[in-house]
Amino acid sequence: MGTKEKSKVNDFLKNRLQNRAKGSENRETLPSEILLSELSDNPYQPRLDYNDKELQELASTIKENGLLQPISVVKKDDKYIIIAGHRRKRAFELLKREKIPVTISENTTDSDLRILATIENLTRVDLTLLEEAKAYSDIIASGVKLKELAKKLGKAESDISRKRKLLKLSEKILEDIRENNSTNDVLALTLLRKFEDEDRQLEAYFEFLKHDRAWLQKEVKNLNSKNSDLPQPKIVEITEDKIIIDSSSLDKKTIDKLIKYLKKELS
Repeated sequence: MGTKEKSKVNDFLKNRLQNRAKGSENRETLPSEILLSELSDNPYQPRLDYNDKELQELASTIKENGLLQPISVVKKDDKYIIIAGHRRKRAFELLKREKIPVTISENTTDSDLRILATIENLTRVDLTLLEEAKAYSDIIASGVKLKELAKKLGKAESDISRKRKLLKLSEKILEDIRENNSTNDVLALTLLRKFEDEDRQLEAYFEFLKHDRAWLQKEVKNLNSKNSDLPQPKIVEITEDKIIIDSSSLDKKTIDKLIKYLKKELS
C-alpha cells in the first residue's frame, strides 16, 4: 500500500472512530506501562504470520532507541486487548521485557476492534493476498459498506470485491497459496471460480501455474462455450476494475439476459 493510500486509510480510521464516539465518551489515556502478561492479541487480527527476521530487527531498534510510539490497547474485563502494536509487543517479548508503554482507549466496541485490527495491518505492514482479502471481508462484515470502504481506501469496488471472492476458492488452492506464495495474480484466481467442480478447479490451478493467465482464459472460454447458452460477446478490453465488451451485435433481450447472468456471477 502506497503512502497516498495509507494517508486515506488513516483519515478513514480517524473519521470512523469519531463517528463511533458521538453520543458517548471515547477517550485515550496518556501513555503508561503495563505488564506484558496482561496483554491479549486482538481476536480479529488478520495477520497470521510474523517474519522472524523483521521482528529481530524491530527488537534491535527498540533496544537501541527505545519504543518511539506506545502500543494502543483497550481494557476488557481483567485483560488489555491490543488494538495496534502486535509486532512491538512481540519485539518486547524477544527482549525479555516485563512491561511495555501503552495508551489505553475506552468505550471501544467489538466492531471497532475489528476495523482497527484490519486497517492497522493494511497501513503498517504488507499483508499477503489472502490476508488482505480476509481483512476486507472482516471490515465489511463489521458493517462498513463496500462503497464507503472503497472510497476511503482509494480503491475500486471491483478490486475489493474480487479479492474477497478469492476466499471462496477450493481450500486446497488457498492452502497452497498460503504455504508457497505461489501466485498473486488476482484476475487469474478469479477465473478459477468459473470451474464449479473442485477437482477440475484444482487441476486448472496447477496447470495455470505451469503456463500463464492467457492459457487459463482459453480454458475458461472453452468451458463457457460448452456449459452456457449465453452469447460470447467480443471482449474489447480487460483491466483491473472493468471488462468492456462489444454489444453492437446483441439484441435487448440477449443483453438483459447477459446482465442478469453477470449480476449473479458478481454477487
